Amino acid sequence: MAFSSMLKQLREERHLSQKEIADYLGITRQAVASYELGKREPDYQILRKLADYFGVSIDYMLGRANCRELNAVTVGRNIELIRGDYTYKELSEDIRAKTGALIFPEMLELYAKGERMPFVGTIKILAKYAYVHDSFFYTHNTYETFKREQSLYKLEQEQSFQDKDGYDLASTMLKSLDDELEKWILNECNIKYIKLAKEIQESGLSVDVLKPLIASIKSSKNDY
Repeated sequence: MAFSSMLKQLREERHLSQKEIADYLGITRQAVASYELGKREPDYQILRKLADYFGVSIDYMLGRANCRELNAVTVGRNIELIRGDYTYKELSEDIRAKTGALIFPEMLELYAKGERMPFVGTIKILAKYAYVHDSFFYTHNTYETFKREQSLYKLEQEQSFQDKDGYDLASTMLKSLDDELEKWILNECNIKYIKLAKEIQESGLSVDVLKPLIASIKSSKNDY
């Protein structure tokens, strides 16, 4: 559909007059009429303001995309980016092999061309497959930014696994202690003693060296 017809259709769907559109754009009603009659083409600023006003992409207003969704074209270009040299059939098969999810080749092609907006769940599947965050698909990217996003994502995943492993290890160690000792370690009031023990360990001092000092302190406390 040509821009002239698209503008008129969007305006009439919202029951707006040409004057209301003109007032929003800061131009005359005659100028809007000229756009709708195809006698005049808008500049980029006017086009961008119209797209923002109707909540559609510039490509949709120009008739270059069939999906009204504002992010459809951007998402589509990013799907093309992760597709690389694959055909849509090969991409579909690779996604299924790596994620277990089936996205039909025909749908992938519609998404890539900006003619259909993927559901949020589909975006999540594509993000998991490509090793990127969901937000990647909603911004302009190049091959370089794609690879950078992958590197950051994988680094975060590795860090997450390490943190989980550390938590699991700590849980396992606590479970191996007797109940009284576990309660003592988990008592917030004893954190200062645990920190002190860590400092002593890092200093390289032997525990045996400190035992006489500890015994002396206990003995003096008992005298009182």
